Parts: sequence; C-alpha cells; structure tokens
Amino acid sequence: MPNERKSKNNQELSYQIVLSYKVSHNYPIKTFLIECRDKLNECISIIWNNIEYLKEKKPKLPKSNEFKRDLRNKLLEDWDYASHYIDGIIKTAYSILESWSSNYKKGYRTKTKPIVKRLFVRVKTTLIKYDKEKGEVRITIKPRTEYLILNIKNEWFFNKVRDLTIGEIILKENEAFLTFKDNLNYSDREIIVGVDSNLKSLDLFHPIENWIRVDLTELHRIKEVYDKKIDGLKKLLKKCPLRVLRKIKRLLERRRNRVNDFLHKLTTQLSRLFPNAIFVFEDLNKRKMYKNKHHNRRIDRANWNGIIEKISYKTIAILVNPAYTSTTCPICGSKMESQEGQVVYCSNCMNSFNRQLVGCINIFRKGLGKIKKLMGGPGVASTGAEVSLRKLMTPNPNVVYYVDYNGKYLKCL
Repeated sequence: MPNERKSKNNQELSYQIVLSYKVSHNYPIKTFLIECRDKLNECISIIWNNIEYLKEKKPKLPKSNEFKRDLRNKLLEDWDYASHYIDGIIKTAYSILESWSSNYKKGYRTKTKPIVKRLFVRVKTTLIKYDKEKGEVRITIKPRTEYLILNIKNEWFFNKVRDLTIGEIILKENEAFLTFKDNLNYSDREIIVGVDSNLKSLDLFHPIENWIRVDLTELHRIKEVYDKKIDGLKKLLKKCPLRVLRKIKRLLERRRNRVNDFLHKLTTQLSRLFPNAIFVFEDLNKRKMYKNKHHNRRIDRANWNGIIEKISYKTIAILVNPAYTSTTCPICGSKMESQEGQVVYCSNCMNSFNRQLVGCINIFRKGLGKIKKLMGGPGVASTGAEVSLRKLMTPNPNVVYYVDYNGKYLKCL
C-alpha cells in the first residue's frame, strides 16, 4: 500500500507507490517455509503470553527494546538460515497481533490467540540483491551457501520496474510476490477530484468538469449473479456435500477473478481519464452500515476498499473522514435534512441539493484542506474550492461513464 513521506525541506510531500507482481519458481523450499511458520507461531505465542490488559481490558503488546532483543535471541536458537529472516518473522508476528488487538478493542475478535497455517515468509531487502541489467533477483536462504534466483527479464512487467527500487518479497512454496517502490510528488499534480462512493456508482467532483458519475451497476450485477448461484447450491449441501463444495469453490474463484478484472479496468481507465489528479476517497467502514440481512448483502457487494487499493497503485489517493459529508450544506455549512429520494434540504439557506453531489463536493473540500495541511500551503491546486450556486443546483451529473472492457478509457453513453 502507498504511504507518505516528507522531504527534507518540508515543502513538498512525496507519495510512495508499492507495485506488486507474482513470479513462479520451482525451488524446493517447503522445509524452510515450514520452519519459518513454526518460528512465527512460536513468536506469536511468546508475545501473546506477555500481553498486559489495561483498564477496560485493552491489550497492550510488549514493545520494549529489551523484550524484543530477548525475543530475537530466543528465536535464533536452532536456526540454520539467515538471521534476518527472524527479524521479518518478528515484524509479521507484531503485525498479526496489532490487527487482532485493534479488532478486539472494537469487539470484532475474542481473546483467542491467532495461529498461522499458511506457508510463507517475508524476505527483507538486506537478503535481496537486484541486478537491473540481467533482470535477476537473488534471495539469500543460507548465507554464502544457498540462494534462490528469480529471473524477471522476460516477465511482462520488467520494463515497468527496471529502474525502480525493489522492496520486501513474500516467498511461498511455488511463487514469490515481488514489490517495487516508485515515488510521486503532490506538487506534480494539477487538480483534486473528490469521490463519493455509493452502492452502484462513484460520484466525482472535478473542479473543471464538475459532477461526473462512474456507473458500477455491472460490478454489482456480477456479484449478484454469482451469489444467487452459490445460494442455490448451498441448499443441496446435505445431499452431495463434496460435489457441491467443489462447485461452490469454483464459482467463488470465478467471481473473484471477474470482480478483480472489473476493478483493474475501472481504476486504470479512471487514472487515465484524470492523469494529473489527486483522488480523495471516504474512509468507509462497512460494519457501521449493517442493518438487516438484505441490506447487509448489498453493502457486502460494494468494493470500496478494493477500488481504493487498486487505484493507489496507479495514482495518488488519500482518505478523509466520511462524517457528515452528505448532510453538510456546501453553501452555509449547516446540517441539512433528508427528503424523498436523493434530495437534501437546507433550512438555513432554503436550498435543495442532490445528496451525491453534496457528498463529493464536501469530500473534495476535505481533501483540499488535508493536502494543504500536509504541504504547508504551497503548490496546491485550489481550483474549485468555491463552487457557484448554479453548479450545485444541477439535478443530474454532467456526464456518466461506464467501464469499457475492450478499451483503454472509460466510455460515455
């Protein structure tokens, strides 16, 4: 995932994009991965046994330098591989327990120790040597004796990552996930686009193009079709469980592949439509939107986080607090009341607006304020911060785009 870094002069903020690619290999490393998994579970157990529970039963993980040093020395006992793998194992263990702790505080997890079953290991950059000319990635398994070499010169992505910096690698039994880092600057961007995420559409506010809608009905339809097929098969589980489970697994894989294909095309075409833009999204939490069975199913079909994750690989995307974005009047700032359909009414300035338009405008303004705060003011495009009443009174978007499965850009019908 992308992250943000300030430059030395504090005048511009660099945005780091992490690109990930999968490469197959046939090295016999199953024994090595099993030992890494066992060490990871041992590390989790040691940290778990030293967790302190403060007031209101909030867990506090042990993070003192002395504890981490003793933990590292303990895990290095009977370890025949490079010691830097232990550092990656400790980092992974803390990441797993931090996630558990965060969910436990929210009531989403019980006091049950996480157990890792999958075979994988994180490879630190200190164990990687990347030859950009030959296109070879050498991974140290045992220092000066055992290496794993991946040749990516003939891979489809090599030209994209030739001059980039290689990051950590996730190593599995028959494949490896390579990461490469690329930097972008906020000051290079000319415009800010606010994005209001809805169940079947993305509503965008562009300072020049104004209100734009990207239709996501096809994504919702794909999920709905496969959900109905899977629900029908679940009724036959008692009669022939093994056969039905195989079919359900196959359908879930097809569903996942079609959804990922749609999301990749959507985010690629959207980033090409506005190549010099910073996209501002809401930081939404689906759990807070659950109401009843049918509504929950519709919410689960939305792929807001998937869209943000994939577009972050291709351009700059930031998140803002979604609170009151659809109910704050864009003219006077007072709280508005909902009317029938998508209309909201401001009793202070006596105006009615479309909810989606108000949402994307307020998201745009929040993003503008956040970027100005990060950059200290200079170099930020502020076009569109002041929106005319005529633009706010429009009942429909200026243009509606659809994903083009066979093209490079979003199509407009």
